[in-house]
Amino acid sequence: MPRYGKIVVIKRNGTDGIVFPLTSTSCLFGRRTGCDIRMRLPWVSNEHCKIDINENKEAVLTNLSTVNPTRLNGACFEQPIPLKHGDVLTIIDRCFRFEYPLQATPKKRRSRSPKDETLQVI
Repeated sequence: MPRYGKIVVIKRNGTDGIVFPLTSTSCLFGRRTGCDIRMRLPWVSNEHCKIDINENKEAVLTNLSTVNPTRLNGACFEQPIPLKHGDVLTIIDRCFRFEYPLQATPKKRRSRSPKDETLQVI
């Protein structure tokens, strides 16, 4: 399964909590049973916000709640907004950090040194 990143719950004491891997191109937050990340708080909308992965594999956050809007890095937003690694989204008083997956680092190609060469005498 591809991984498009992860959502890390930030506990009230500031430490990391549960990690939700993003393995599909959409992640729905809300109170409804079918939500990917379900929050059982009466102030959370049935469908509060969502993260979609676009064709460029960028995560985009959309607020779906008009009563208690989702905040990104402490600020409210109206239009869908691209997420950056480390962005914090807040729903009511619950915080979540978005992290892109670690990119596989390419292995260094070994350069050939003169001692790797063998001398051929014809």
